[in-house]
Amino acid sequence: MSGLPRINALVIPVLFLAAVLYGVLESSLALARAEGGTEFVGMVLSVDAASGKFAVKKDGGGSRFTFVANEKTHFDGGVKAVKDLKKDDHVTVLYQVQGSQYTALNVRLMK
Repeated sequence: MSGLPRINALVIPVLFLAAVLYGVLESSLALARAEGGTEFVGMVLSVDAASGKFAVKKDGGGSRFTFVANEKTHFDGGVKAVKDLKKDDHVTVLYQVQGSQYTALNVRLMK
């Protein structure tokens, strides 16, 4: 049993290192997923915070998409969630099509 404290002294740093590496890996995967998205720039038309949805009309007219935000959606530029978006906000949305939904990966409020 005298070897048990020595094993614990090794296990704790190894577990800490594994947790740090997992965080770095998860961040890298999130960035890789975001890089695989499509960019859409426009003005917010409407926001439904309860459902996590918001509609954006493309700059220059034309397309209008309704995006869905989820727990993995990252927000930048002073907004932290769908509820922080307002009508007429100018945004850049990085999204992926998942089934029939346009899932927002990243939402950046433009100033």
